[in-house]
Amino acid sequence: MTDTVDTAKDVRAAGRGDRAVAFVVPRPTITWRGVAMAAGLWLLYALLYAALITRQSDTAFVYIFEGQVYSNLILALYSAPVWWLTVRGMDDRPWTWKIAAHLFLAPAYAWVGLESIMALVRLSAPEAAVQEVESATPWIFFSYVTIYGVQFALYHAVRSFQRLRWQEQQAMQWMVLAQERELAALKAQVNPHFLFNTLNAISAMVRRDPEQAREMIARLAEMLRYALDSAKRDQVPLGEDLRFVRAYLDLEAHRFPDRLDVRYEVDPEVLETPVPPILLQPLVENAIKHGIALDEQCGTITLRIAGADGRVHVSVEDTGRGANGRAPAAPAPGGIGLSNTEARLRHLFGPDLAFEAGPQQPRGFKVSFSIPGATPD
Repeated sequence: MTDTVDTAKDVRAAGRGDRAVAFVVPRPTITWRGVAMAAGLWLLYALLYAALITRQSDTAFVYIFEGQVYSNLILALYSAPVWWLTVRGMDDRPWTWKIAAHLFLAPAYAWVGLESIMALVRLSAPEAAVQEVESATPWIFFSYVTIYGVQFALYHAVRSFQRLRWQEQQAMQWMVLAQERELAALKAQVNPHFLFNTLNAISAMVRRDPEQAREMIARLAEMLRYALDSAKRDQVPLGEDLRFVRAYLDLEAHRFPDRLDVRYEVDPEVLETPVPPILLQPLVENAIKHGIALDEQCGTITLRIAGADGRVHVSVEDTGRGANGRAPAAPAPGGIGLSNTEARLRHLFGPDLAFEAGPQQPRGFKVSFSIPGATPD
């Protein structure tokens, strides 16, 4: 009953060494596989219980087994909403909350189950059998409380195993992504095309405008320093990543002096939001490579960062050639690509991430995402 398919918000820490990474653990949900396993256990219980009663009485096994099937079906149906409340609904609650809920629900479950089954017995069984069952109600009530405890102890044990397995898988996937990010950062530092274009622009600027050349060198040094430092961190403030992108775009502006116009619309109150490092650069690189660089006209890249309703909204828009020759998930050389950018955000924020990429009208391309963040109301 507790296959982890659906997703929801339960963030746990997993990581290497003294660094922790927040992972979203999917909530459990009812699946056909889980229902089949639960039905098998209920059927096994009915068989064992019927065999035990048959040895202690003269009643036929088939009659007792039939009664157990009906009673177990009622208890199983009542177990479903209790499972939804305590196992799924309280998945992110401390154990004290879960135990308190079970202490309250166990006797209620047993009483409602007993009353339902007694009503069925009174309708279908002879008077003598009804009196026999009524005389055993204290024992039946106790057995139902025991059934409740055993089944939900089993459900919680399975859920704990699923959570541990999920966190281990997420930790391994994050390690792979972190290695890819570190490798991508190193590639970006020595990307021959980017460095050649930048150094060539600096060389051409030295005699004509030494001050501008010094500023470009400072920008390049700032980029390389951030790329090196960020490889050691899992998250950085959004403002730091924005400064890296500004330096990158300033240098690229010298490559397209008459064809690249960059506009920033930034809410400074959300710049402390933690994000994966080198997050924005692949988005603007994608806009330049597949939009601006392919168009001989002057193009505009607009980077928007805003906070609203407790979320941080980020978008990168360009007025280039749109989706021609560009797939939303296509990787950009020297970067990690839009697909990996979405994957890194998805691993951190799970279903709380909203990510979109597609063409603009009448032309251009837009990539946008929103994540939870401490934003002003």
